[in-house]
Amino acid sequence: MPAGLATAEADSRSQGEDSAAAAQATEPPPSPPSEPDGPSEPVTPPDTPSDTEPDEPTEPTEPSSTPDGTSDTAQPPDTGDTDEDTTEPPPEQNTQLDRTTTSLAEAKDSVPEELAPTVEKLIDIVGMVADPSTPAQDRQGVIESAENLSTALAAISDPDTPPELREDLTEIVKRATSALEVVGDPRVPPEERSTLVLVIKRTTSTLDLICDAKTPEDLRDQMIASVKNLTYVAERREGVAQSSPAGESASSPGGEGRSQDPPNTLAASSSEEIVQDRRTPPREREQLAKITSQVSGLLRKISDPRTSQEERSDARKELEDKTSQMKDQQEESASAQDRPEESLSKAAAVCTSAIFDSTPESALMRGLEELVPAQWQDEGVKDFWKAEEKSDDTLDVLAQLRNDERAHGPFEVAPLITGLAELVPHDRLFGTLGGSALSCEQTAKYLDEEYGVTAGNWLTRSGA
Repeated sequence: MPAGLATAEADSRSQGEDSAAAAQATEPPPSPPSEPDGPSEPVTPPDTPSDTEPDEPTEPTEPSSTPDGTSDTAQPPDTGDTDEDTTEPPPEQNTQLDRTTTSLAEAKDSVPEELAPTVEKLIDIVGMVADPSTPAQDRQGVIESAENLSTALAAISDPDTPPELREDLTEIVKRATSALEVVGDPRVPPEERSTLVLVIKRTTSTLDLICDAKTPEDLRDQMIASVKNLTYVAERREGVAQSSPAGESASSPGGEGRSQDPPNTLAASSSEEIVQDRRTPPREREQLAKITSQVSGLLRKISDPRTSQEERSDARKELEDKTSQMKDQQEESASAQDRPEESLSKAAAVCTSAIFDSTPESALMRGLEELVPAQWQDEGVKDFWKAEEKSDDTLDVLAQLRNDERAHGPFEVAPLITGLAELVPHDRLFGTLGGSALSCEQTAKYLDEEYGVTAGNWLTRSGA
């Protein structure tokens, strides 16, 4: 509703209330209108924000037909809405937590006795992330990791599972669970912790394919090797450095001795996300699994304290070349998937959520500083969680503020995507996001063709 009409209606309502009060002094005044469930659109342009919320929800402004990331309508509201029960985990995650805990409790009764303490530990970790202070992304990562490990636990308990596979799965469950204990370790910086959880979630995602009796033996062997190697590295918390927006990598906790840890574990885990995708053609899946197994083996060798300095140096040199090959294969394997074409908002939501999942909050806050609502800037964002479709070219971004309140607000696709494209350039797109990088490319194509907006270098294909 235009500002003038909103004011007129407010005056009229006030006069009506005065008359009613005079006629019936014993009746209480009418209740004020309730706040809308979703975020309100601003009455004033974003460059002249109002300090107060309007009394009535306003009609949404029409999105710009040619968003370029710099127009007045590109800015979201200056205040982000918070949800009811804002300090509690989202309802959908509470449901997942209950379901996962029940599944693990049932598995504990059927696994071999030697594995029962590990399952109990995994149950404790799942219960730990139910704490409202846990970032929603970390909570989701632990939930999905536990679900993946439940698949392995079922196979271990199956009498038809070959003994050698049962032994491999047991090792994987133990190492992955040990690595997930990072969520309760206060010595690990938050961004490092989030990366470790993401690596475990992606790495264990291949367990469903590993346990599938129809999986070719050679492919299974390659995947098992990668999962064992990556969980070994993650368990030691070395070589799992978080990539910065400029492409450098932060050192792992533990002192100067770890400042040279290889920044390739996150990239290797991206391969697992592509390999487990049933849409990846068999040939491309096998090729990616093979090169990733080689990369993960080098990562393990570098992280192994028994490796000599000379061997570690040689492994680092080989790792650089193998990682480059792996990233090329990631793009080739993901691009070979048969995917339906997504709408602009759908592609942008998938792309944005993947970047939120794999990029440090500090980098996101810097890159999106001009876009986040004023309340988010004032309080600080603890966790950019995910994005959901809101309209044709607007996303609803869900976040957790530093006071642990859950918040959400509308973001125009064009400025949001162009900002994110600066954080994750094309040469790191597939190594950082896995198959979700395809949605980023689709979004960039839409913006280029329909609006003439360039999303960094996302449309630059490898070798072009």
